[in-house]
Amino acid sequence: MQKKIIIQLVFYNDARFLPGLAKSLKKQTFTDFHVLTIDNDSKQESAKIFSELFPDAEQIPGRGNIGFGRAHNLLLQRTLQSGAPYVLILNTDVELHKDFLKNMYLHMSRFPGVDACGPLIYYGKEKKRSHIVQNYRLFMNFSTAKKSAPDSEKETRSGKELSASSDVDYLSGVAMMFRTEIFDEMHLFNEHLFLYGEERDFFYRFFQQKRLAMVTRKAVCWHFHDWDSRDRKSLCREYYYLRRNKVLYFKEYRLTPGLLKFLVREVLNIPVTFFWAMRKKNSRPFLLLLAGNSAWFKK
Repeated sequence: MQKKIIIQLVFYNDARFLPGLAKSLKKQTFTDFHVLTIDNDSKQESAKIFSELFPDAEQIPGRGNIGFGRAHNLLLQRTLQSGAPYVLILNTDVELHKDFLKNMYLHMSRFPGVDACGPLIYYGKEKKRSHIVQNYRLFMNFSTAKKSAPDSEKETRSGKELSASSDVDYLSGVAMMFRTEIFDEMHLFNEHLFLYGEERDFFYRFFQQKRLAMVTRKAVCWHFHDWDSRDRKSLCREYYYLRRNKVLYFKEYRLTPGLLKFLVREVLNIPVTFFWAMRKKNSRPFLLLLAGNSAWFKK
């Protein structure tokens, strides 16, 4: 039986978040959905845990760590075969309000010209749900890759202090829903990016096609992000890919003025990064700054 929404999940060493995610999926008041998963870790431990927590999920066999974008592209092939009208790209470190899917579905049903929709995303803090906004309205100058998030870090009581809905330039990859029909004319993620910056690349192409994206505060989720400044491995990984992928974005779409501004700013920041890295007794961020920006010289 065809479902209205396919939820795509890509696992990678995120077992600790899965009980909360599975519990929130089971509590959804909108039940016309199907979950597709793939595990990028070779041990497949997260996939095994989630299958026990949420037995109705369908698992696509893992192929090792193929990256966030490529994994979701593989899942999308199965999604399109299902015939579902909507697909939800969802992080695994989130918990959903019980009416999350209902309100995402209703919003897109009421606005047939909207091809993508995002929720109000609060921070999850040490296993507790906060009312501090991580992401809601997001805007971007695609020529310079400069973004603006006017609602981020605001603390709200009910969310009603925010706009009920809004047109936006792009959506957070934490949770974003699309009409599957748009993928007849465009692909989902750029697989060369591997990690970080996929939304910027996607929504640049999305708006080149004159499509509309919105957010609604009625759909709420909490993001229990695993980034920790004390985790050197995660810090270095993010530091590298954020810079590398921004350079690749500028190159891909021949946004030379934006690239030059970015590289000049990075060069000027070299002394600051160097002394910060030395103070932390960790030279890798400084070396990765150079490595990330050197993507400009690669074909």
